[in-house]
Amino acid sequence: MANRLFFAIPIPRSQHFPLLRLQTQFEGMGKPVRANNFHITLAFLGNVNASSQQQLLTRWQSLALPKGQLQFNQLQLWPKAQVLALTANTCPAPLYQLAGALQRDAQQHGLHHSHHGFRPHITLFRHAGQPPPATALAPLTVDYQEVQLMLSEHTPDGVIYQPIKRWYCHD
Repeated sequence: MANRLFFAIPIPRSQHFPLLRLQTQFEGMGKPVRANNFHITLAFLGNVNASSQQQLLTRWQSLALPKGQLQFNQLQLWPKAQVLALTANTCPAPLYQLAGALQRDAQQHGLHHSHHGFRPHITLFRHAGQPPPATALAPLTVDYQEVQLMLSEHTPDGVIYQPIKRWYCHD
């Protein structure tokens, strides 16, 4: 059996409130993402069988990333994906390099190949069909302290993301 996996940076609970406030402010723009599912995707891997998952964990056993911050400052509608996301204009080089390495690794090992480079974002709404009204947003700074290999599970109550493995960032 294959698991639907992705590498991500979880959004700390202490930073959920501003995101929930944005969802309230733009209510009706789509289906809101649950707060416990807020994350920044580094690399989507697709459906991964047990053998490939073990090989992936072996290859990335010493994954390393310094602690850092991302500043999110605009809302973007991605029409093809039907996603309304909070996006960042800049990205620390180590995070950008890690995301690229994870995406290249996935492609080289027959996993999902992303057609887009890494775009730091937090999905606020799915099934979004119209652009948000032009609104000045107060920047939201997100501190990241860990990377997770996440399992995406479909349940009767919706999608749930579960960490399989955690790597803690260093100073």
